[in-house]
Amino acid sequence: MNHSGLNASPNSHDREFAAPPQWSLEGCLPDHASISRIPLKTYPFCAGRNSTCELQVASPNVSKQHAALQRIDDKLIIEDLGSTNGTFVNGHSISQPTFVGHGDLIQLADVEFRLLLSSEIIAEVDFTNVNNQPEQNWTISRMHEVLNEGRMTIFFQPIVTGAAREVFGYEALVRTDVPGLESPLALFDAASRLGLEVQLSQACRTEAIKTLESSGVPGALFLNTHCHERLGPELVESMREIRRQAGDRTLVLEIHEEAATSVQSLRDFAVALRQLGVQLAFDDFGVGQSRLLELSQVSPDYLKFDRSLVKDLHQGAAHTGLVANLHRTAVELGITTLAEGLETPESIAACDAIGFTHYQGFAFGRPQPIANFMTFPPQTS
Repeated sequence: MNHSGLNASPNSHDREFAAPPQWSLEGCLPDHASISRIPLKTYPFCAGRNSTCELQVASPNVSKQHAALQRIDDKLIIEDLGSTNGTFVNGHSISQPTFVGHGDLIQLADVEFRLLLSSEIIAEVDFTNVNNQPEQNWTISRMHEVLNEGRMTIFFQPIVTGAAREVFGYEALVRTDVPGLESPLALFDAASRLGLEVQLSQACRTEAIKTLESSGVPGALFLNTHCHERLGPELVESMREIRRQAGDRTLVLEIHEEAATSVQSLRDFAVALRQLGVQLAFDDFGVGQSRLLELSQVSPDYLKFDRSLVKDLHQGAAHTGLVANLHRTAVELGITTLAEGLETPESIAACDAIGFTHYQGFAFGRPQPIANFMTFPPQTS
C-alpha cells in the first residue's frame, strides 16, 4: 500500500543506475530530424506554452502552464496544473500528484515524452516544440503498440514463376491499424525517428515466419531488411533463429544497396547467409546507383528489377534494350531475375520477351492476409 498519499504511476519501472544519474525527458520534436532528450536541471520543472516554463511547448493543445515535475529526494512527482486537455502517465489521466519513474510515458495533451534516468551526458536542444500535426502525436506509445502489443500484421504478396504463373513464394510486408502508422512508410519513418527501425525490421521478419509457418501454406518466403541494418553478426544471428523456425522452407533475404559498406563486407555477409541455408536477393535494382561491381563479385541468388525499370518496357526500344542487357548479364552470372511492380498485360509481355522467369506485382496478387492463400486464389484487385 502507498502511504504517501500519492498515486504510483501505472507500469512504472524501478532500476538501479550508476552515480550520478540525471533525469531527462525524451520525445519527438517535429522540428528535429530525430528524437531529442531534454535534461531536468531545475525543480520544479514546469512544462507549458508560456515562455517562462522550463520546457516551452508551443502546441495549441497544451496549456500555458500545463504540468510540473518536482523532485523529492531521489523520487520524481508530476502534477497537472489545471490544464485544459489533461496530463497522462502511461496513458492514464492523472488528477493528483503522481510518482513517476524511469521509462514512464508522460503525455501533455497531444505531446508525449518518456522519462529517463541515466548517467549519460545530455546535449542541449532547442526546447520549443511546435506541434500542429495530430498524426505525429504520442509516437512513442503508438510504436510500443506495434512492437509490444500485437498491433502488427504481416501481409503476403505472391511471387509467381513460369508461363503457368504458379505461385513460387511470398514477400512479407508489414501492416498495422495503429492510427497515423497505417502506411508502411509512415510506420518506418516513425520508427527511424525513435531509433527503432532495426528493431521493427527484425520484429517484422519474426512475425512473418511465425504467421506463415502457422498457416501451413507452402512456398518460399522473401524477407525484407531496413537500409540501416548492418550486414553483420546481429543480422546473421537473427536469421539463424528464423532459419530454425522455417524448417526446410526456402528463405530469401532482400537487402538494399545502401546497406553495403563495401564489396568485401557484402561478400562475407552472403557467405554467412548461405552457410545458414538462406538465399540472398538484391532489392529495388534500378533505383539509386545499382552498382554492377557488387553484382559481379557477390552474385546474389535473386535480382529484383524495380518497377521503375520494367513497368514501361513496351513503350521504348532503347529502354527495353538496356533492361535486356542487364537481364542478360544477371543470367550469365547465374542469378535468377525477378520483375516486380507489374500491373499491366503489356509490361508482363515485355518481361516475358526479355526472359524473366519470376514475377511480382498487383497483376498477380496484392499484399493480403495469409488466410486468403489457404482456401482461395490470391486477390488481384
